[in-house]
Amino acid sequence: MARGHSEKFRRTIAASVHRRTETSGTSRGDKALIYEGELETMARFVTDYPSIETGGDLFGFWTHTGSPMIEYVLGPSETAEHEGAAFYQESSFLKSAGGILHDLHGLQHVGTWHSHHRLGLTEPSKGDSSTMQRALDKNGFNAWLLTICNFTDKSDRVEMRAYLYGAYGDGERRQLTWLILPGSSPVRTAMEAIKGFPRSEPRTLASTYEAIPSTTFAVMAAAPQTESPTFPISSFMATPEGRGELHRLFQELSALERGVEILQREDGRVSLAFERDGYAFEIVFPHSYPVVKPVVECRPVDIPAGQEESWKTPRTLFVAMDRGDDVVTHIEELVTTFLVNREHTGSDAPRDREG
Repeated sequence: MARGHSEKFRRTIAASVHRRTETSGTSRGDKALIYEGELETMARFVTDYPSIETGGDLFGFWTHTGSPMIEYVLGPSETAEHEGAAFYQESSFLKSAGGILHDLHGLQHVGTWHSHHRLGLTEPSKGDSSTMQRALDKNGFNAWLLTICNFTDKSDRVEMRAYLYGAYGDGERRQLTWLILPGSSPVRTAMEAIKGFPRSEPRTLASTYEAIPSTTFAVMAAAPQTESPTFPISSFMATPEGRGELHRLFQELSALERGVEILQREDGRVSLAFERDGYAFEIVFPHSYPVVKPVVECRPVDIPAGQEESWKTPRTLFVAMDRGDDVVTHIEELVTTFLVNREHTGSDAPRDREG
């Protein structure tokens, strides 16, 4: 859908809206889980239409972290409309197939896919993003997955990329990493025996493909694991209560910020770290916490030229946090205030300590 034909798409999605179960809260997942057999099926559909757009729909569910798990890739109906820069699924076909997948396997309509064949556009077009956002908001969804498929330059290999949209996100999306599960989807195997299911099958028998970027559970398990932090025996963080408090704060902060990490400095102090809007923030806990309060430090992720010396010491934003306070709420308010003030002042130069 390289140009926006959004009204027909929104009507088609609305036809299946009653089969959609909402994700809870803001979607934070950074993976899209899918069986390798479903990726191959999608690639075969794309190969059926090498010079015009094709597409279909994605059925599955949402994990507790907000990642889509795709159990079934639905292809185009026989009467779907294929154009050089647009694709329209037949709404009655989608409604019927989605209803059966929901009733038999509890699957939700989690997204759509379409090809840009050889247009050279590996990301959603502006029309795509506008259409996805309006359909998502109009139907009250919290998240929506769009997969874009392309042929590699001068090759028949199909590349597939996954993009996640959020409610009221102004068309912004983020690319997900495919987490590929081995073999075939058990749902596809089960649906082969269901009479009356309006399935569509690709004409192409085999296709080469690449999901970009991708990983597997085996690769993730083999990756080096970060060592757990160690603390002086007298440290509060060395006690079960202290570790429990650190873990609770980590979970609460992770519910609001992406990519939160537990770090330990050379001097043994532990911190909760995350990035937002070009700044790195760390909530640093001293060894004598909770007697001595934690601080929040920040610095630009990319330090502006000419300011390297002034940013050798990070800016301390907060020094008045008490144990028992709603720490995460205080941190969020502090970070937001800092970023808003930075926008108003237009300065990245560090200033005096606050708090």
